[in-house]
Amino acid sequence: MKIRIEEDVYEGTPSEILERLRDQSFDADEFPDLDGYMRYMQNQFQRLTDASCELPPGNADVRAGALLERLADIDALEILERD
Repeated sequence: MKIRIEEDVYEGTPSEILERLRDQSFDADEFPDLDGYMRYMQNQFQRLTDASCELPPGNADVRAGALLERLADIDALEILERD
């Protein structure tokens, strides 16, 4: 997968991309793992849009990919390539 957020381009699996975003955005202590960061992003999405952001069951890549798709739906990022 390849995405763009403003001028920055991120490439890798969906979970790798979210890990990089987590590392760049927060202290490791605030969100010590990817699941916590995804829950935070999911809650922020719902709070800001008043829309549902349900993530499907599955592994981290499935859930992260769904989250990135939802963020693209509201133009928070652009998906350049899908796997």
